[in-house]
Amino acid sequence: MKFSVTSLNQEKIHEAEESLKELIGEENIKDKTFLDIGSGSGIFALGAKSLGAKKVVGIDVSKESVETALMNKREFAPTADIVFVEGSILDKRIQAIGCFDIVYSWGVLHHTGKMWEAIENAMKLVENKGIFVIAIYQKHWSSKAWLLIKKIYNGSPPFFQKIMAWLFYGVLLIAKIIVTRKNPFKKRRGMSFYYDVIDWLGGYPYEYASKQEICTFFEKNNFALVKYTKPPTPTGCLEFVFKKI
Repeated sequence: MKFSVTSLNQEKIHEAEESLKELIGEENIKDKTFLDIGSGSGIFALGAKSLGAKKVVGIDVSKESVETALMNKREFAPTADIVFVEGSILDKRIQAIGCFDIVYSWGVLHHTGKMWEAIENAMKLVENKGIFVIAIYQKHWSSKAWLLIKKIYNGSPPFFQKIMAWLFYGVLLIAKIIVTRKNPFKKRRGMSFYYDVIDWLGGYPYEYASKQEICTFFEKNNFALVKYTKPPTPTGCLEFVFKKI
């Protein structure tokens, strides 16, 4: 909610559009159905509709996120045909939502507590020959340490969470500059570095996987790898585009 109130604007939505174009291709979005699993603020649902998707649906387990997405739709695309639904990808009833040409779930399913089950359920929402865009945290030697840090953060009172957020803001800012040699404030996906830090610390449950584990799982479920992007940082998100065959 805070990101939407303080930071979301047309420029951020345009950045989200550019991210979708880079990942999927504008020509592959136009006149297609688009499902955003873990739609959050609705920024990518808005971006997909702006790029010509004929039907856009966003689902999120958080009632507050759904309300925020609806608020943003009223602000930035009041006449657009976009639907936001409260629901969990772990709930088998979600299958009633139907299948889509594009299923998009970036950095979400590793926070469900049952990552592989969530991925499998999401796969069932992809139309034949449709595509599945997914980003999952990369397995790294430090992953278990981050799991502990996230557990402490989520179990702490709000004032201590703020202290942790600002402490890690500095640490992660310096680390990202050193590792990527890029401006961390220039965001590819339309978010902000500060809220990325909060999302990172607050992202619990927290699971992760290697590239091989993800690819093997998708291949066993009749998906072929179309595109892969390596994360800019060791514990960042492995980004995939798979096609259902």
